[in-house]
Amino acid sequence: ERAQATLDSFTSGASGRVHIGSFASAITQVVAPAIAELRDRAPDVTLIVRDVEGHASIPLLLDGEIDLAITEEYRKTQDDRRLTRFPLYTEPFDVVLPPNHRLTNQDVDLKALADEDWVATLPGNPVRDVVELACESAGFIPRIKHTSDDFRAIGALVKAGAGVALVPRNALPGVPVRGKAPLRRVFAAVRTGSENHPLIKLVRE
Repeated sequence: ERAQATLDSFTSGASGRVHIGSFASAITQVVAPAIAELRDRAPDVTLIVRDVEGHASIPLLLDGEIDLAITEEYRKTQDDRRLTRFPLYTEPFDVVLPPNHRLTNQDVDLKALADEDWVATLPGNPVRDVVELACESAGFIPRIKHTSDDFRAIGALVKAGAGVALVPRNALPGVPVRGKAPLRRVFAAVRTGSENHPLIKLVRE
């Protein structure tokens, strides 16, 4: 990766394609504004965007299917030396409630939702682990009735009264958690050695 970046730096005319993998809300928050800015700064650079769940983007990056991943972590993990990371932003999880719920318009203590039905992501999705751990810390096991990895679907189910949910703030509008809310740390990752590739560096900046 480093050798390729050095070679390309000699011939760089700031033109070419960069493939990005990102989860949906980060496309809205980060990737789409970057495309708009690059159109003015480097019109010959094209971003190819792939909507992919955060936990699934790293394998694509390591396999060379994408050049840059916008992904997330929910608890501190050991750094992978194959990757170089660049922090972007941190967001808390909020509670999403059905219309006219008794706890609407106030910070919500998760303990108050112990008897509710829940809508959550599928097993294996890191968001599911965050929800279960947060509820366990509040003293109960959530009664998960409905599952989807699409936050729009989760929002629709909650709006229909099917249950409550706990999701990252930029994914759906909700109300804050009382006390210490779980956090999602969003970062960009590239294969180590490629961070100074002229196109990847331009897109990253």
